[in-house]
Amino acid sequence: MRNLLITLLLLLPIAAAAENDAFKNMDKAQMQQVMQKMKAMQDCVKHIDKTDMQAFQAQAKQMTAEVERLCAAGKRDEAMARAMEFGKDVSANKAMQQMKQCGDGITEALPLLPDTTQGQNQAGSSRHVCDH
Repeated sequence: MRNLLITLLLLLPIAAAAENDAFKNMDKAQMQQVMQKMKAMQDCVKHIDKTDMQAFQAQAKQMTAEVERLCAAGKRDEAMARAMEFGKDVSANKAMQQMKQCGDGITEALPLLPDTTQGQNQAGSSRHVCDH
């Protein structure tokens, strides 16, 4: 069940790309290649240590609660600092590195990815963690 959830989270960019007509101009061979990459990604995710993923999920849940508490208390700078610190933890986390590796193949198979600047404001700077 947990692997299914993780796979679905990795497939969100694909769903967004499909919404943006990314697959409209693909032929059957290209579509088959994408499907094979998706299957390989799913198989890859199955090999990630479940204990590592559970520990990371618990850490993420705790961090989310902490950031929400800081935001509610008006401590925006502290909340942003904590979120940034967690971002560094994510990039250093073994399970998350494996997840990224699992997803790398699928992004190469897609002809068009959704706009990744959606999380930025007009000036190009990132939105604040307390603003969503």
